[in-house]
Amino acid sequence: LSIILDQVDTWEAKYVFGLLDDEVCADIISNLDEDKRENFVKAFSAEELAVYIEHTDSDDAVDILNQQEIKFREEVIALLKDQEKANHIIDLMHYDEDCAGGLMAKEFIKANIHWNIKECIEEIRRQGEKVEKVLTVYVVDDNDILVGRVSLKEIILAKD
Repeated sequence: LSIILDQVDTWEAKYVFGLLDDEVCADIISNLDEDKRENFVKAFSAEELAVYIEHTDSDDAVDILNQQEIKFREEVIALLKDQEKANHIIDLMHYDEDCAGGLMAKEFIKANIHWNIKECIEEIRRQGEKVEKVLTVYVVDDNDILVGRVSLKEIILAKD
């Protein structure tokens, strides 16, 4: 199927995806050449891609998401229904695939759902030293399960 989809334009391929099982589509996306996958995935909304990511191994999901704009991949992760998988993907995104699991600068800031704005900002400052860009804060519960996300703008404008 990957070879056939390679022969048609993106919108025709997306139409075919609509006819296939989500797991089959996830497998196809995972096995596409990186350059083709990057362009093909741009045809999907965050909601659509999240459905396929749900059926993708976490390491493949990281490869797919790392090809996307930061804001888009954050949206996809936030839309995942399997919070354990979302947390696993976030954890894996912290590792450079070329360094055998070597820790990279973290790309995500997380805060506990019970913290007030002041505590959240203090945590952003603490974790921010290891983060190149802070755009979104991931909100987790007491069990470190992802419950949502908040933009930096929302945090800055919030009243405590």
